[in-house]
Amino acid sequence: MALILLQAQEGLLIFCLAVLCAFSLNLSKLYHPNTIFTLITSNLAKRVVKKSNTVTQHKLSGALACMLPTLTVVLLLFALSYISFYPQWFGGLILFLCLDTHFEGRAKRIARLLSQGQKGSAKQLLASIVNRDTAKLSEVGIIKASLDSLALNTVRHFYLIIIFYLIAGPYLALAYKLLLLCDQSWRKQLCVQHPFMAAVQKIIYLLEWLPIRFFILIMALTQNLAKTQHYLKHYAQHYVNKNSGWIIALFSASLNVQLAGPRFYHEERFDNIRIGSDRQPTVEDIQHMLKLLNSMRWFWLGLTVLIWFAINLI
Repeated sequence: MALILLQAQEGLLIFCLAVLCAFSLNLSKLYHPNTIFTLITSNLAKRVVKKSNTVTQHKLSGALACMLPTLTVVLLLFALSYISFYPQWFGGLILFLCLDTHFEGRAKRIARLLSQGQKGSAKQLLASIVNRDTAKLSEVGIIKASLDSLALNTVRHFYLIIIFYLIAGPYLALAYKLLLLCDQSWRKQLCVQHPFMAAVQKIIYLLEWLPIRFFILIMALTQNLAKTQHYLKHYAQHYVNKNSGWIIALFSASLNVQLAGPRFYHEERFDNIRIGSDRQPTVEDIQHMLKLLNSMRWFWLGLTVLIWFAINLI
């Protein structure tokens, strides 16, 4: 009887195992497939991007540079699933490799270093998870950057991956993940407004437009709904990337702190709106953020299981 039940709910079992393994089995970056793909796209940009190229050439080469590697990997793995003995488990492995949870561990270490007065070490660690310049950041700036990065990366590299997996299977989740890796690898060597990055940024924006709003509205119901709506109306809509603005608005309202603001990329200042009218964040707010993310994680896992059983009963 138990075996029959497990077979009937195999998809749910695979999903739960993939999510739990994402937190308990941290693969080293030395042999993680994401690292290989990042190196490929980074070297591709170094070879393709030239100062002599026109804006149109940059946009065209950027579109090809993000689409061709992504489609190649997705189609290759899709073909492999047909010769796999257990295609559902193969999809679960893809989900596991797409989920990224290392941002929380690094945020804990940054908070610990700041508590010990080691601001220089905190800046160096922060530089490994953000693409902005960190050398001139104050302590408040380090905390803000940590909270912004933790919010944006957790939502994109965990929750949106799960939403895409549940809606359309592992290959849409994989395609979205690979596009994120393209964007991140190119941000380290190019200006965020470089025309070479226009295509990948536009594709990511369109893909996540609806899922982000769905996620934020659901989470706002469990947090400070009125304040989140106020921040979405008065701040998020004026953020450079409105999708990112929605994410930061949720966490700013939930933590009752001010987030975002101007930042430097490759020694060039980029003005951006500050979200929230509350106090500046402190080191303790990183711990509050981690607790909030933990409660959100269990809420989403419970909600997913309930919806899964409801759909199967119907």
